[in-house]
Amino acid sequence: MTKILLLLADGHSRREAALLSGVSYSRFQQYVEYLKERGFVTGDEELRLTPRGVEAAARLAELIKELTGEEPRSLKRR
Repeated sequence: MTKILLLLADGHSRREAALLSGVSYSRFQQYVEYLKERGFVTGDEELRLTPRGVEAAARLAELIKELTGEEPRSLKRR
Protein backbone atom coordinates (compact mmCIF):
# COMPACT_ATOMS: atom_id res chain seq x y z
CA MET A 1 0.00 0.00 0.00
CA THR A 2 2.85 2.36 0.76
CA LYS A 3 4.21 1.97 -2.73
CA ILE A 4 0.78 2.66 -4.26
CA LEU A 5 0.39 5.80 -2.18
CA LEU A 6 3.85 7.03 -3.23
CA LEU A 7 3.20 6.19 -6.89
CA LEU A 8 -0.01 8.19 -6.86
CA ALA A 9 1.79 11.06 -5.12
CA ASP A 10 4.27 10.97 -7.98
CA GLY A 11 1.45 11.60 -10.45
CA HIS A 12 1.18 8.13 -11.97
CA SER A 13 -2.12 7.15 -13.52
CA ARG A 14 -4.18 4.23 -12.19
CA ARG A 15 -2.78 1.99 -14.93
CA GLU A 16 0.84 3.02 -14.34
CA ALA A 17 0.50 2.68 -10.57
CA ALA A 18 -1.04 -0.78 -10.98
CA LEU A 19 1.80 -1.90 -13.24
CA LEU A 20 4.55 -0.40 -11.09
CA SER A 21 3.11 -1.57 -7.77
CA GLY A 22 4.32 -5.13 -8.25
CA VAL A 23 1.04 -6.72 -7.15
CA SER A 24 -1.73 -8.34 -9.17
CA TYR A 25 -4.44 -6.01 -10.47
CA SER A 26 -7.06 -7.55 -8.18
CA ARG A 27 -4.79 -6.97 -5.14
CA PHE A 28 -4.09 -3.43 -6.40
CA GLN A 29 -7.86 -2.81 -6.53
CA GLN A 30 -8.23 -4.08 -2.95
CA TYR A 31 -5.49 -1.74 -1.75
CA VAL A 32 -7.02 1.22 -3.60
CA GLU A 33 -10.41 0.50 -2.00
CA TYR A 34 -8.73 0.31 1.41
CA LEU A 35 -7.02 3.67 0.82
CA LYS A 36 -10.32 5.18 -0.39
CA GLU A 37 -12.21 3.93 2.67
CA ARG A 38 -9.65 5.61 4.92
CA GLY A 39 -9.75 8.90 3.04
CA PHE A 40 -6.31 8.82 1.40
CA VAL A 41 -7.41 8.39 -2.23
CA THR A 42 -10.39 9.56 -4.27
CA GLY A 43 -11.66 8.98 -7.79
CA ASP A 44 -12.52 6.03 -9.97
CA GLU A 45 -10.87 6.16 -13.39
CA GLU A 46 -8.46 8.90 -12.35
CA LEU A 47 -7.12 8.29 -8.87
CA ARG A 48 -6.01 11.29 -6.84
CA LEU A 49 -4.66 11.71 -3.38
CA THR A 50 -6.80 13.62 -0.93
CA PRO A 51 -5.09 16.25 1.25
CA ARG A 52 -4.82 13.51 3.89
CA GLY A 53 -3.20 11.22 1.29
CA VAL A 54 -0.71 13.91 0.27
CA GLU A 55 0.26 14.42 3.90
CA ALA A 56 0.62 10.67 4.49
CA ALA A 57 2.76 10.23 1.36
CA ALA A 58 5.03 13.10 2.42
CA ARG A 59 5.45 11.62 5.91
CA LEU A 60 6.18 8.19 4.44
CA ALA A 61 8.76 9.67 2.08
CA GLU A 62 10.45 11.47 4.98
CA LEU A 63 10.52 8.28 7.04
CA ILE A 64 11.96 6.25 4.16
CA LYS A 65 14.63 8.90 3.63
CA GLU A 66 15.44 8.93 7.34
CA LEU A 67 15.72 5.14 7.49
CA THR A 68 17.62 4.57 4.25
CA GLY A 69 19.32 7.89 3.62
CA GLU A 70 17.78 7.95 0.14
CA GLU A 71 14.70 9.49 -1.47
CA PRO A 72 12.03 6.93 -2.34
CA ARG A 73 12.38 6.14 -6.05
CA SER A 74 8.66 6.51 -6.64
CA LEU A 75 8.35 10.06 -5.33
CA LYS A 76 9.31 13.22 -7.18
CA ARG A 77 11.72 15.53 -5.47
CA ARG A 78 9.94 18.54 -4.11
